[in-house]
Amino acid sequence: MSSFSASKTGMATQHQRRQSMPAPAPISTAVTPTIITTPPSATGSGPLGSRFHSRHPMMLHGGPTNSIQDWVEKGLSFIPRRRRQIRYPIVVCLGLYLFLLYLYFQDMSTWSALAGFKLKNWAFNWDVKRCSYRKDPMLFVKDSSTVLVIWEMNCKLPEMGLTWVSAAQHSGQVDLDETHGSTSFTVLDKTHVVYTATLSGMPTVNSNITYSIVPPRAMSHLFRSYTFSHLPNPPLIADREIARFGAVSDNQCEVAQFFKVLKAMTEHHKVDYLIHAGDAVQDYNSLDNWQTDFASPLSYFKIGQTTPLIYTHGNHDFDPQGLYPYTGKRTWHAYTLSGVRFIVLDSNLDAREQDRWLEEELRSEASKQAWFRVVLVHISPYTQYWEKDAWVDKGEKNWGSFVRTRYVSLFQKHNVDLVISGHQHNYMRGQDDHTVYTIIGGAGGSLDKEQVEDYTVWAEGKTMLRHHYVLMKITGDRRLIWEAYDADCGTRLDAFVLHSRTEV
Repeated sequence: MSSFSASKTGMATQHQRRQSMPAPAPISTAVTPTIITTPPSATGSGPLGSRFHSRHPMMLHGGPTNSIQDWVEKGLSFIPRRRRQIRYPIVVCLGLYLFLLYLYFQDMSTWSALAGFKLKNWAFNWDVKRCSYRKDPMLFVKDSSTVLVIWEMNCKLPEMGLTWVSAAQHSGQVDLDETHGSTSFTVLDKTHVVYTATLSGMPTVNSNITYSIVPPRAMSHLFRSYTFSHLPNPPLIADREIARFGAVSDNQCEVAQFFKVLKAMTEHHKVDYLIHAGDAVQDYNSLDNWQTDFASPLSYFKIGQTTPLIYTHGNHDFDPQGLYPYTGKRTWHAYTLSGVRFIVLDSNLDAREQDRWLEEELRSEASKQAWFRVVLVHISPYTQYWEKDAWVDKGEKNWGSFVRTRYVSLFQKHNVDLVISGHQHNYMRGQDDHTVYTIIGGAGGSLDKEQVEDYTVWAEGKTMLRHHYVLMKITGDRRLIWEAYDADCGTRLDAFVLHSRTEV
């Protein structure tokens, strides 16, 4: 049989099957359809009109809306709709990237400066730099008419000299007679040679002192010259500031935080002197500590060269041999600056010689006639925050007890106005009778938050567990204005005013 015949036979069979199937039942027209009422809001009529037309049923009842999502939708409208499913990861990643970029630029100057300090120090240690300054000149006040200039080089040049001239302020008179300061040097090792020059016999009137380091003729590139303000006496101007003192303490270990403290202080204030209440380094014997953690940050902001330091030694920068090549040998002394009699003590020494000197100093006419008597001693007589184990087990509570027993009665007897201390790493201000006590140990070290004592001297005062610096201003109307500032955000933490108790 042919294929055509077979297919024709199959078609005939299917036709027969269709003829045998029953016919479909007719549709009844008697059924009444159910009418579903449509809400007016959906048809555009009624009080809501067509506002919710063709929206999700929740929206018919005033359901919740997402204004943030609408804002994001508008912000991402430039992205094609088919790519909207990745819009939220894009926003999160973009925000995180911008935040990290902000942090990077905020700290870039800090970390690049610190890296520069380390690289410079390594280059000198490996002796790959030619004869140059390891440490730029730094100024240390030793009495009312004497300032030490200390710098360090990686070579020995016996011919190094120093000259200085003074220009009197506000008088129109200028003394430009060049004076030579006596210069000596100490060799610590082959790449650490410390030079010390003494500027003595400075004028008794307020002056601008310009000093110059004069190298041998063949090393003229080492010539340096700087100017600083010398303010031994307050001018008779009643309605203005006559001197500004910055104050910091305890920056050891944390050079990054110390850098931020100095940056905040120099950006917002111009200071004539810098008070440092001790513990400039963690390890006194580490030459690297003195370089990268203390001298380099001060030089970066030109503080060491143009702002004389009023410096007291702490327990971390204590030299049992008493040599102190970087800060000067004598660790207790007194001098008058802008009406303030500064009395610097060494709390590391149990020395009767210092005790007798202090009592004689407080009885002196210079102390009695000063507008204010300010004592600097690293360890406060009222240390209240410390590590509990070290406080008891290691006997460190006795350090403050020694200062309190030996000196507090003299402070009260001889009308000391203000005692400035460090050692404790936070800020405190209190008062005992007419003497104000402050702790300013917030220039870098890890903050102390464990309370180990409860002295009544702090009861009505102020305590701030923050890194900080202090600005102390002296005005012509015989006021001492004290302001403590947060080093991280710049806000003022505390302030008070002292009026001179000295009879005119």
